[in-house]
Amino acid sequence: MANKRRHQRSYQGGGRLSGFYVVFAAVVVLAAIGAGCIVFFKVSSVEIYVRDNTGAAETLAQDDRYTQEEILEAAGIDIGDNLFLLNKNRAAASILARLNYVSSVSLQKKLPGTVVLTLTESGAAAAIQEDDDWWLIDLNGKLLEQTDSDQGCTVILGLTLVDPVEGEVLSVPDGSDEEVSSQTLQRESLLQLLTPLQDYALLEDVVSIDLSSDSTVLLDYDGRIQVKLPIEADYGEKIKYFSEILTDYVADNWAEDDTGTLDMTFSDGDPHLVKNEK
Repeated sequence: MANKRRHQRSYQGGGRLSGFYVVFAAVVVLAAIGAGCIVFFKVSSVEIYVRDNTGAAETLAQDDRYTQEEILEAAGIDIGDNLFLLNKNRAAASILARLNYVSSVSLQKKLPGTVVLTLTESGAAAAIQEDDDWWLIDLNGKLLEQTDSDQGCTVILGLTLVDPVEGEVLSVPDGSDEEVSSQTLQRESLLQLLTPLQDYALLEDVVSIDLSSDSTVLLDYDGRIQVKLPIEADYGEKIKYFSEILTDYVADNWAEDDTGTLDMTFSDGDPHLVKNEK
């Protein structure tokens, strides 16, 4: 019986050692595979696509705002870099920080050595004057560049820029006094208003957005209709309603030289459209 127990212990110990060697061998194999990936898979080509405002992605063209060299430099990617060690999030963040007219970046890796970059470009949505210069902003309020004119963009009135810097979101005075608090509210109203205007293809015809009032936003639409909106509102619904009025009523009932006011600030929630007398 003693000999039998010794044999059992010896067999069980051998089983444990065998399991250890299996695990050790698997670790060695995986390490070898990982090392092979690091050594052999390098960036050999880069494909760059640009999304337009319809969402379609097209190959980077010569007349696009940025060249392939500028994009790769901003991303910190070089041909020959290790594909597996390439940090996608860091490369995308670097592009967004250095290329102001890019609003989003997607980066994918394709074996054996291709990097696919898809950029969504943002255009100038509006312009804000500061002293004798103008700042162009995108739909999200990012300051794109400083220029000497409004570049034909919608002009924003009533906001005061604080320490504007290219690539940063516009900032206004903050603090506790009434005037400063209203500036913050007006800024938020602007940022919530620009996208619906763009979505309903109205922004390019908005001459100006006046945020001077503490309670009302005033749009000058095409020099024909003054649109009054509450300083805080569901702008998606308001602009949808405005678009329907233009399509279903103004287009059929107004002459080209008719002007008027659309007041959407009434408590009953209904728009009040008044045509000016000639």
